[in-house]
Amino acid sequence: MTDQLDFELMKEAVADQLPRTAHQTARTRAERFLQEGIIVSPRFGDLPYRDGEIWADSSQRARARFVHGFIFFSDWHKTVLSDPEVASAYAEAAIRIARKWADTYRDGLVLPTVSHHDETTAQRLIQLTALLLQLDDLVSKEESNWLFGLAMDTARLLASEEFHSAGNNHGMFQDLALLYFSVMADSIAPPERRHFFDTSIVRLHSYFSSSFTSEGVHIENTPTYHLMVSKHVHGVLDILSQVRHEHSGFYRSLLDKAAEYATHALMPDGMYPPISDTSQQFESAAARQNIFDSEEFVFAASGGKLGSRPSRRTLVLPDSGYAIYRSSWNDPKATFAFFSAAYNANYHKHSDDLSFFLRSGGVDLLSEAGAYGYDYKHPLTKYAYSSYAHNCLVVDGISLPRTDKSSHLTTLESEKVGNDGFRVTGRTERLRDTAHTRTVEIQETAGIPEINLTDVVESRGQHSYELIWNLGPDVEPVVHGHGFELFHNGIKLMDLHFDADVPTKISLHKGEKRPKYLGWRFPSFGKAVAAPAIRITFAGSRAKLATRIRLANFTYRDRGLNDKSLAWRRSQDGIGLNHLTVPAQSEAGSQKLAVIFSAIHQAGDFTYNYKNSIDRVGVHALYILDDFGDQGSYYLADHGDRSIFDAVQRLISKELSRLNLAPGDLITAGSSKGASAAILHGAAAGAGRIIVGAPQVKIGSFLRQPHPNILEFITGDTSEEAVNRLDGVLFDAVSSMSDTTRLSILVGEADHHYRNHVLPLKAHADTRGKNVELTVLPGLPHAEIGAVYKNFLTENLQQETLGTCEETVPYIFHTMKGQPGSLALQVQVPAGWEVACRLFSGSQVIAKTSYAGDGIAEWEALPAGKYRARVYLRNAETSEVRPFTTPWCTIA
Repeated sequence: MTDQLDFELMKEAVADQLPRTAHQTARTRAERFLQEGIIVSPRFGDLPYRDGEIWADSSQRARARFVHGFIFFSDWHKTVLSDPEVASAYAEAAIRIARKWADTYRDGLVLPTVSHHDETTAQRLIQLTALLLQLDDLVSKEESNWLFGLAMDTARLLASEEFHSAGNNHGMFQDLALLYFSVMADSIAPPERRHFFDTSIVRLHSYFSSSFTSEGVHIENTPTYHLMVSKHVHGVLDILSQVRHEHSGFYRSLLDKAAEYATHALMPDGMYPPISDTSQQFESAAARQNIFDSEEFVFAASGGKLGSRPSRRTLVLPDSGYAIYRSSWNDPKATFAFFSAAYNANYHKHSDDLSFFLRSGGVDLLSEAGAYGYDYKHPLTKYAYSSYAHNCLVVDGISLPRTDKSSHLTTLESEKVGNDGFRVTGRTERLRDTAHTRTVEIQETAGIPEINLTDVVESRGQHSYELIWNLGPDVEPVVHGHGFELFHNGIKLMDLHFDADVPTKISLHKGEKRPKYLGWRFPSFGKAVAAPAIRITFAGSRAKLATRIRLANFTYRDRGLNDKSLAWRRSQDGIGLNHLTVPAQSEAGSQKLAVIFSAIHQAGDFTYNYKNSIDRVGVHALYILDDFGDQGSYYLADHGDRSIFDAVQRLISKELSRLNLAPGDLITAGSSKGASAAILHGAAAGAGRIIVGAPQVKIGSFLRQPHPNILEFITGDTSEEAVNRLDGVLFDAVSSMSDTTRLSILVGEADHHYRNHVLPLKAHADTRGKNVELTVLPGLPHAEIGAVYKNFLTENLQQETLGTCEETVPYIFHTMKGQPGSLALQVQVPAGWEVACRLFSGSQVIAKTSYAGDGIAEWEALPAGKYRARVYLRNAETSEVRPFTTPWCTIA
């Protein structure tokens, strides 16, 4: 220690750190005490003083610390106490307040104990130190001496080893208060004054030496605490450098190291992300103060308005447990990613091990709940600390403990770091019987960041798991079977898709309190708003999830599910299903429900088919997206788990019930993959009609070559056993099909589905007496089935709804591809019946055919226009005739 100290040299530096709020808002708050008896807090609002009763209310711990710490005096020192016209009145009021408090709480024996909380006591001494300087010429010597005595009692308490909180920022405030008081209070006897000073300096050096990691990150797990503590490091350096104290060099070196994390942890908007107990605010004041003597920090804190742009865009700190990326330092809407595999101390620790935060386009995308407060009994505080408020893993529905003695079990390994991205792996074994490893890889393609996460979960036993994604409060999610899209003001900003090697379920939550809290965001302490959260659930002893996060070149094609005018809805009865319901447009149509299943599209493109055709008929319609995996699931299974199938069946049943319809009123439809699904679900639901085009019957054999990804998703592997198992599901469905169900199949003769799929199914159905009608079109390949099938579907639906025949017959009426001006009609003629027809152009009959049993008619060299056919179905034995009319068909 320095033998001789000139306290006068340090006073100006200390005075700069004492409370000095001087703006008009602070004065207005201070004036309300004399005017209304109200203590005003920017955070807690109006607090009635009521002759000191305010101190007895400890229902909100943070608020109680505010009033017992005399922190409200911060608004007084440089406003009302510095104004000669009113200073005396406020000085007397300050003495009254201090005496009133001391009457009950001075000895610390009266509840609430928050009166002598470690940091609260320190804040009170800081305020008393400032008051002593302000009140010296405003109150009597007796009052001044009394106030000095209260400050001395407080300082002696803070100097005692029994009361000191070593190792955290509360102890730091205790020692700062002791340092400020020892420098500023000349009335302290010299030996005790030196004792206060030396005690504070030794403790502060010890704390600052141990409270930062080797990489210069404050250990209390929160960026704003890192900045706050660094600010006080700067303050201590400023004080000690006035007397060239031997510790000055240590503090300079510490600040240089701390600047890097403080700079990179700032988001593009100049705020810190809502990590742990961070209270978000713009850090422009810190930029002006230049706490670190770093122009790069000034640049980040000012949002690029001041200082110098940092040279690097990534920062990986394996010892501290953080990896940070940004796409640009110049753009407030730049992409910012923050990965935390940190457990550096118990203080301000949340259960956030391996949480990943993402902001882009000026919007929080993958966010965190933030901090609600320090009242640990409040359910929202408990939630804020829990794993459910962060983007990480939960085992068996039980959050990680906030703290334990296992900080060494959460680690971060750096594998690759560049200026445009990194690859790091975080691991925690703090979970129950489980290790969770998360690899985060960020790389730029053409300047656009692509983010890939790999989560590996390994347990010794069987468990249930929840992977949580908390979303920003300003985004609108569209959830799919294995991922989601995020929109802001109708513009898509991000999508996330994951591949898992186990069955999973994904669900959306917002503002829930039961069965447990989920889907909340805390923009500031004590304020809660509902925000969307995604939960992915799975089970087992091991799982791997590979997640793609894209901010452009999206995985999911935007099909307008976020368009509120389209009325897309999502059921969450078990497996969630995205579906669109369209009400019937006619009385006849209201007696039928058509459920349409979609074909295979490109990966990530999940949509519906044949809506225009269905709309023309006007029946009730239900369109269900098969948005599971990357190309669908045949509405059947996820790695062998048939929950998808069960969810579809429940949705169909609920829709029939809602419409007051029976299973016999159900029609299922689709082509190709959609045809397979229509047979599966129509048979299971007891549909009256199943109308399909070119179904894949041997699904496993079909998928093995062109779509092994779908095969593996449905069954869990691509083995021969899996292929055979999947090949049998449609045969089983037809075997179980009700005798009252009519299955109508349209297929092209040139389509490989005809011989490899449809004929085997027809033979199987015939041996079991099932009602399967087959319409085969000569020369039609599979690639052209859609254009023909839509007419086939429309015409069959019209027969069902119009009731023109007692028993409808399948038919198609279409233009002939490659033959301009040609039309073809093909009717599936029942045994013992024959067909004749008349071709109309407007109201004029332009051609006729005689009765024949093949049901085929073709016309060539027709001029452009609209045509339709009047069809006569005649029983060859009884001469009974049942006519029907086709829709119009246009020749361009």
